[in-house]
Amino acid sequence: MPSFHYESIIDLTHPINLAIPVWPGDPAVVLFPLNHLEKDGFNLGGFTMGEHTGTHVGVAAHFHDHETTLDKLLPSTLFRPCVVIDVAKECEANADFELTLDHLQQWEKAHGIAPVGCILLLHTGWSRYFSTEKYFGKDDSNGLHFPGFSLEATRFLIVHRNISGLGIDTAGIEPGKDSNFSCNKVLLHGQRIHLENLTNLDKLPAVGAHLFIGPLPIEGATGSPARVIALVP
Repeated sequence: MPSFHYESIIDLTHPINLAIPVWPGDPAVVLFPLNHLEKDGFNLGGFTMGEHTGTHVGVAAHFHDHETTLDKLLPSTLFRPCVVIDVAKECEANADFELTLDHLQQWEKAHGIAPVGCILLLHTGWSRYFSTEKYFGKDDSNGLHFPGFSLEATRFLIVHRNISGLGIDTAGIEPGKDSNFSCNKVLLHGQRIHLENLTNLDKLPAVGAHLFIGPLPIEGATGSPARVIALVP
């Protein structure tokens, strides 16, 4: 078995706390104590939160009945190579930025073809707004404004690059203004996944890193908060 040598380990996960931004309409994060060392001999706490809150994995059952649930993900799905496209400057100038097919092709000219089975990560720089109102960018009519993948680029990556998933440092893989969840609906089939609310993507190289993804294997779940770790060779 070949060895995998790496020089750094990067945590791409936001901590779970009461300040986590929650998708409009989803349940709030609740953390509560249950047992105390002095009284019970041990400390124990509980929590409640939505499946798709904080840094999390989403699977096909999120948008399709009779599709893959979280407990049916293969172990190989949770350890994948990744590539990173940096569009932070473009997103700073345009909260509704979409990664188009043209952007993707320009990136591939510089860094090579996105490898089969990879998870493609989009670094928008949006994680710096985590826990602020700008993260969702809600306007006066309750529309959302944050960057994401275009539907055209998503379809291309699925059909012509056979990716395993998409990840992003915003609240959703498609731009916030896309209320139809268009990219999720075409991406999430079989073993393909999304990773949302990531952080520290600026610390990763464009190519060469691997992701270890640790969701809870909840039976029947459509997603789960997850610890996402990048190994940088």
